[in-house]
Amino acid sequence: MRGAHADPQSFDPFAGDYDRYCDLHDPLGDWLGERIAELSLGGARALDAGCGSGRHAQSLADAYDEVVAADLSPALIETARLRRPHSRVRYQALDLHDIADSDGFDLVLSMATLHHVPNLDKALRHLRTLVRPGGTAILVDNVSARPTPPRWAYLTGAACELPRDILRLGPRDAWWLYRFRTSRPWLAHLLSDRYLSRAQFERRYREVFPEARFTDLGFAHAMVWHRP
Repeated sequence: MRGAHADPQSFDPFAGDYDRYCDLHDPLGDWLGERIAELSLGGARALDAGCGSGRHAQSLADAYDEVVAADLSPALIETARLRRPHSRVRYQALDLHDIADSDGFDLVLSMATLHHVPNLDKALRHLRTLVRPGGTAILVDNVSARPTPPRWAYLTGAACELPRDILRLGPRDAWWLYRFRTSRPWLAHLLSDRYLSRAQFERRYREVFPEARFTDLGFAHAMVWHRP
């Protein structure tokens, strides 16, 4: 594990470790695959805004001819290019607000990213402009009853997950996962996050995406919206 870094919100200093963490623990990936199948999604173009190290962008390439995968972190984009190259995926190191495409997208996806943006309403409005007529937006983010859960809650959660991870992954990967979850850089990152409550999420997102549908995912909340 790497040491502390100046900007706790940045993924750059532990991009490789974060990628491995997501390989070992990605509950949203299964949910996304089920929604793509359930909604019969697919088409010419998809956007993964806040793609991280590319795990979801790679899955989108099975259903879309072209996937644009953008993330603010150059280190995560480089990790994606090295570990998840795909002929139909184009990785770009971009701020979400700088994503511009006159053709638009059949799917605009953002997973566990939007709590990082400084102006949520502006980001939501921008993502809406990128959805083609007849297209779909799927936006998922973490939620919490308090804006930032305390440090002890994350440590307790890591300890509770360890026995289940041993059964699921085996002792070696489970112990690595526990060490990552309790590492100083990761905890500093989590404690720099600010979350909406579930009710706040629905109110803020519905203001920009009327008639959206919402799903409770436990630690996260999901919005699905179809543009007329």
